Amino acid sequence: MFPRANVTGPERSRTGGGHQHKALSRSAACRGQSTWRVLLTNYTADFVRNGYITVANALSPDEVARLNQAIDSDHEASRLWVNRGGGRIQNANLLMTTDAFDTTITHPSVLPIVEELVGPDLCFEEFSAMIREPVTVDPPEPGWHRDTGHGTGPLAILNLSLIYYLTDVDETTHCFSIVPETLGEKRERPDHRDGDRAVDLHGPAGTAILFNASNVHDARRAAPDQERRTIHIYFGHSTNKPLSNHTIFPRRLQTGAHSGLFARLNDISTRVHSVFDEASV
Repeated sequence: MFPRANVTGPERSRTGGGHQHKALSRSAACRGQSTWRVLLTNYTADFVRNGYITVANALSPDEVARLNQAIDSDHEASRLWVNRGGGRIQNANLLMTTDAFDTTITHPSVLPIVEELVGPDLCFEEFSAMIREPVTVDPPEPGWHRDTGHGTGPLAILNLSLIYYLTDVDETTHCFSIVPETLGEKRERPDHRDGDRAVDLHGPAGTAILFNASNVHDARRAAPDQERRTIHIYFGHSTNKPLSNHTIFPRRLQTGAHSGLFARLNDISTRVHSVFDEASV
């Protein structure tokens, strides 16, 4: 998400992040519904304990390569990339210029987990790709923040965030860092922005992270000699107001196999669709 106000807190890094699950796959589905249920139960249990989960190999190397190529091509041709300062470049409207990223929203390795965590009123909210450039000076401290408040549903999810790593992430690179928060803690509706217990999440390109957007988090920046690339997707509840107006939904998303996921438009998408004909959006 394009961040709101960040509040800096103390820093202490713990590398890890609990279990890193293998990606759900079509082959798993072929082994029967019971296998899916066991996997989803394990994911949910980890989410209850921490407010986040990681999925190893969610994207294949070929998929990662294609997505990086699409970013390269769009970055060269599009004026929609925004320099947000601190070496971060972001584009929230890649979906308008290419369909190469559509599958990341409904990827079979993560969508069943998203559906399980959010529930039947699941909807798409926001998409962006981000490039964090190498840092040539001492990296700044994280700006610990929560993207949203806490939800009131079974897992206290107001919005669920999905991050894909498109480059390898380890101790020497920029990484995503998050403070674990149990479901019980979320029921107390904490509002601190203390990063003292933050966990740095490392993994190879293709790793996916799903987290409650109300968890405290930020990027832990290093001084690498290579950039880090990520995709950021937000989901929510269709019964709530839209999360933001950063992403315009192309009409094609409302006509595919997962059209229901995109049925509730945000305000900017509604206005764009009303002004431009079907061939234009």
